[in-house]
This record gives sequence, structure tokens and C-alpha cells, in this order.
Amino acid sequence: MPTLEVNFLGYRIKSPILVASGPASHDVKQIPIAQEMGAGGVVLKTVVSDKFDYMRYWPRPRYKLIDWDKKMNGKSQYFTLYSYEQAYSGSIEDYFKFVKISKSTSNIMIIGSAFADEPKDWIYLAKGIEEAGADAIELDISSPHKPGTMQFETHFIQAIKSVVENVKIPVLVKLAPGPDVLHQAKVCKELGADAVTLCNRLRGLEIDVESQKPILHGYYAGVGGPWAKYYNFKHVSEVYNEVGITISATSGVLNWIDALKYIMLGATTVQVLSAIIVNGWETIRQINEGILNFMIEKGIEDLEKIRGVAARNLVEPDLIVRWSGEKKSGPRNVFDDW
Repeated sequence: MPTLEVNFLGYRIKSPILVASGPASHDVKQIPIAQEMGAGGVVLKTVVSDKFDYMRYWPRPRYKLIDWDKKMNGKSQYFTLYSYEQAYSGSIEDYFKFVKISKSTSNIMIIGSAFADEPKDWIYLAKGIEEAGADAIELDISSPHKPGTMQFETHFIQAIKSVVENVKIPVLVKLAPGPDVLHQAKVCKELGADAVTLCNRLRGLEIDVESQKPILHGYYAGVGGPWAKYYNFKHVSEVYNEVGITISATSGVLNWIDALKYIMLGATTVQVLSAIIVNGWETIRQINEGILNFMIEKGIEDLEKIRGVAARNLVEPDLIVRWSGEKKSGPRNVFDDW
């Protein structure tokens, strides 16, 4: 019988589907829901050092769905989630209690998430998360809401190194989309990180032409949605083929097909958030059922059998079959002369 169980960072979890860090992982009451729906684990909302206390307070409203122009069976099939929400809203000590309770009341993987700037603060948060019982920690160095102009080379390399050297639990590094993903993933591996999360949302902006102002809170926001998966498929496949580090994919997952594509491109786990916010917690169960039905239909016993298969099937540019210039016979296609 096919199984959805996967080995991830030393743990055998019941599903490759994780709840990504965000509003669906901000409260202890949400952990049992994630477990009931069949999630393999939860990445908790990000805790920040006291220097960034203001990030614990959110504007209202903080979400808006834009480009929401198609619905099928009551579920949104295309949207852009535009939002401004920063850190876990409680204190650091509250967060450590959150981790402890989440772990003690569930049997799924619990991953803490942290953000700071000084190495000593990164270490304090990471060690506290570890001592609270988390199975792993994700370093959120890529939030579209991160303050200031902190850069990977000047700030976060030392942060990753400091955390890796001071905790025993696995360390994931969540990277931002962009031209440096492959290089940064290689550096993360060299520094001893156990996995990379690919990739966070983009930083974007929407305006209201009537008021002539940015919408909602009046500043840049995080943007994501089903459209985002295409650029991230590239990042996942490149890192899988060239780095050899465990990948947790996230961005644009709407259904089981999207999640399965990430696995076929090399991801071990797939993090979901926007689809849960828009279409509900049942999304996790539907993704699991869809993948399992596909496995039964194709006679696939274990997801490891197909992990990375599509990335390995990429064609090298100099081997791409190109048009010779000869006219094709048969019915004419409108794009034949393009």
C-alpha cells in the first residue's frame, strides 16, 4: 500500500505537507487542527528579538485578496494574497511556552521560526526554541517584511553559522526568491544548515488609483498566490540538481498537483499557507488524498521513488531540439510561424 510518510531531517513524518509559518500557525489551538487534517508538521509563526518588539503589533486590516477573479466549487483557483503581518504577537517567553505546548499536545513535527539581527539574539532565540522541545528551527532571513536593509552576505551568514554551532536540532534556512537562491543555498550547506526552505514571498505594492495611495497600511506588502509557483519550481530544481541539500518547498501551492510537482522537482516536504487562508484547513486533507490517489493509480509505493524525477529530466540548453526551418505537413497551427 502506498504511503505518504517521508523522512525529513531525521524524523519519519506522516505526510510531506507542512503548515508554513504564518497566521495558521500562530496559536496552540491551530496545532490540533493541522494534525487532524493530516499535516506532517507545522512551522510556527516567527518569533523576533526584543529589538523588533514593534513587529509584534499588526495593522488592521492586514490582508486583501487581489486578482481574485475565478471560483470553482466555492474555492478560489486564482488569487494574489496581499498582506502585512510580521512577528508572533507575544513575548519571547510566551513563544517558548507556545513551542512547548504545541509539542506536548501533538504527535506531528513542530518547527520553531525565528528572526533577529545580532548573532547573540539569534543564538538566544534558537537555544530557547530547542530547549522548549521543537524538532527543528527555521531561520526566517527572507521575510518580505524584514526591517532595514539587512543582506545575506553582511548579516545572515554569521547568523546561520552562529545558530548551527549552538543548537543540536536541525536548522532550516528560509531564502528569498531571486537571482541569488542557488548561491545562497550552497552557502547554507557549507555553513552546516540541514535544509533550505524555498522560497519566501515577494515584496510588492498595490495602489488605489482613486485615493492615489498604497492600499491597506500604506506601505509595501508580501505578495503570493498560485502564480508564484512557476518561478519557484526553477529554484527548487536548480538547488536539487546542484547543491544536494534537503529542500522544503513553499510558494503557490493550491492543490495536490502543485505539491506533487514540487516533490518531483526535488522537495522532501511542501509548506502550505495561502491556500489554507483562502480555501480553509480542508486543503491539507485534499492535497494528501490527491497525492495518495495518484500514487495508487501509478503503482508508486513511496514518494522517494519520484522525488526529483522531473528535475533530473531537465534538458541541457545545447540539447534542446530546435526547428530546422522546414514547413510541417498536416493541419496548420496558428503559432507555426512564431
